[in-house]
Amino acid sequence: MSFSTKVKEEIEKHSTVARHCQIAELLALTLASGEVMFSSGNIYLRLFPENKLAYNKICRLTDILFNKEITYDTDGKNIVISDPDTCRRFLTTVKLADAVDEMAQDWLDDDELEENLVDNEILYVSTHGISLENCRFPRQVILKDCCKKAFLRGLFLNNGSVNDPNKAYHFEIVLRNKDMAGVVKEIITGFSLEAKIVKRKKYYVVYLKEGSMIVDMLNIMEAYVSLMDMENIRILKDMRNNINRQVNCETANIKKTVGAARRQIEDIQYIEKTKGLKYLNDSLREIAELRLEQPDADLALLGTMLEPPISKSGVNHRLRKIGKIAEELRQS
Repeated sequence: MSFSTKVKEEIEKHSTVARHCQIAELLALTLASGEVMFSSGNIYLRLFPENKLAYNKICRLTDILFNKEITYDTDGKNIVISDPDTCRRFLTTVKLADAVDEMAQDWLDDDELEENLVDNEILYVSTHGISLENCRFPRQVILKDCCKKAFLRGLFLNNGSVNDPNKAYHFEIVLRNKDMAGVVKEIITGFSLEAKIVKRKKYYVVYLKEGSMIVDMLNIMEAYVSLMDMENIRILKDMRNNINRQVNCETANIKKTVGAARRQIEDIQYIEKTKGLKYLNDSLREIAELRLEQPDADLALLGTMLEPPISKSGVNHRLRKIGKIAEELRQS
């Protein structure tokens, strides 16, 4: 099972108690997958959930909010709400949902509902009906932070995905409508996250790339188990990365030390071959002989072996003088 599916399973099981949050979550699922159809003077709503988890969530929220059983397509995948009263309640809730709205308004008849929705540009008329993907909903539906979180949960459940954190950090919600993508980005950035939008073919993708921001996003959607799983993976990855960096640094230092020691020995051997070590003064000859005896020792250790001992910088200074003398001999 993918990490994205685990997150969605956790979100699908999440129970929202507040009615206004339930409406916000159902609104997101409806916008992502819904279409209003008119036929022979009748109105009905068809939803096309992208997965079984979104399908189950829509059915459960519809039952909670309207206390109505809904009918399904023969293939058992799409949801069709054909009961006029339920459909009007559903659409009016989506259109006018508010934390303090008790759904006490008079229901519009079919013709008034169709005219009201279209004239006020609440819905966009497509060739197949009124596509809810382009719905311009009142912002009071998601004024509260808790409703914004529920709204994001619904969108992610149907249109979202998140990569396995073992491989890469990437979170996205895919939308067909540019304006809706802008609204989703605005909601996410309202939680101090740097969401971005990219166009992918005919879709608009709202995404996050940094691991810390994806963890925050899981927290916003209240997917706490998935959050802890991802944090554990991030900790292990950070530990491995730190160890790798430390090993690489130590390896580089060892290579640097070995390379420097090799050059020092070559310089000393060249002086010994051409002039003899007696060519050097006492202090330089002493460190030269010690370097030949201890080819693998670092400068600090060489300093402690001298009598009297000298510092690492003092050893380095003498060896640099030897290197300069060797270079002058080579040039002459």
